Amino acid sequence: MRLLITADIHLGSPIRSVALRNPDLGDKLKQASRDTFAAIVDLAISERVDALVLAGDIFDIDHPDLRSRAFLIAQLTRAAEAGVPTVLIRGNHDALLDHAAHGALGPDIHLLHKGTPTVEIAGAAFHGLSFDKAHAPKSFLPDYPQPVAGKRNIGLMHTSLDGSEGHDVYAPCAERDLMAHGFDLWCLGHIHMPFERVDGPVVAVMPGIPQPRHFGESRGGTVVLATLGEGAAEIERRAIGRLRFIETKLDLVASEDQQQVLQHLRSAFLAARVPEQDTAVRLRVISDRLDTEMLSALATEVLEEIDGVFLDKIKLSPPPQDTTEETDDLLRLMRAELGEEGFRQSALELMSDLRTSMPADIADTLDDDALDELLEEAIAEVQMVMHSAGAQ
Repeated sequence: MRLLITADIHLGSPIRSVALRNPDLGDKLKQASRDTFAAIVDLAISERVDALVLAGDIFDIDHPDLRSRAFLIAQLTRAAEAGVPTVLIRGNHDALLDHAAHGALGPDIHLLHKGTPTVEIAGAAFHGLSFDKAHAPKSFLPDYPQPVAGKRNIGLMHTSLDGSEGHDVYAPCAERDLMAHGFDLWCLGHIHMPFERVDGPVVAVMPGIPQPRHFGESRGGTVVLATLGEGAAEIERRAIGRLRFIETKLDLVASEDQQQVLQHLRSAFLAARVPEQDTAVRLRVISDRLDTEMLSALATEVLEEIDGVFLDKIKLSPPPQDTTEETDDLLRLMRAELGEEGFRQSALELMSDLRTSMPADIADTLDDDALDELLEEAIAEVQMVMHSAGAQ
């Protein structure tokens, strides 16, 4: 038996954080999520898999988006007509999208939930439970059916497992308990970073977000082909995302005029371009004369002539420089303060408060891992100001 496993499609995601910086990139990302899902269905059909598995968060919003729902049905119907049934569950972003309220999804599209937690396909038993509310503070595992004797048993679950930094707790489940439940394969969703776990004959796989929405999800962009034969399931990852995120470093200290800056920018963007895939570029620029506004304007002009490449953000840093005793002491004291546990804890609490007041797609970019980067940017800004003042 062969399965194509994916999760966290997030159809209809507003892509606010990226769109605020670059509306063209925002529009491209919205379309990329649809194009990627269509490519997933294409792959399921071309590989002639026995089932397409969607482990939650197919949608991104908490009200019925009939346009996105129509797109989903059209794609899954295309798979069904080609002989590929779909098994899916609702994730936390799908909790308020009651599929039954708008009619059945269609033949050979099996939504698993408390009323119908199991379906048999090609001699295997698929088990899953769906979110009925946007939050699930307790594990779903005790409510899952027991394995069906004599068959391959495959579980679908949307869960934060033991917890994952940067992700809210949803249907938490101890990994050891999951692996001991008796299923052969677990298809998981919610954590956008891909990984798999193997415990003897049992495999649990998190396919990751198939189309990343920002740099915090840049390790996504894949789906999983799983083959169940003798022994543990065999896992193969396939790249599927239609838009990738990369970071490029650019040293412009030696650039003497605008023409040289434009040449360096053009070379960097051309090097980022790849066939049949769009690219969002984050530039880390070293310069002591140019500011972010000017660099963004120049980059925008350059990109007018380069297809398939988009500017996400420019992060500016000063070049290494000799500091006076006064500035050296100030920077040293700043770094010492930033390293204090009390300061860091206060900063993390502030970031947590900010996340709760932000839309989810923006909050996802402000996880705890971003703190050190933000602090380094702050120090760099101070260095730039001090260097400029010293040069006057």
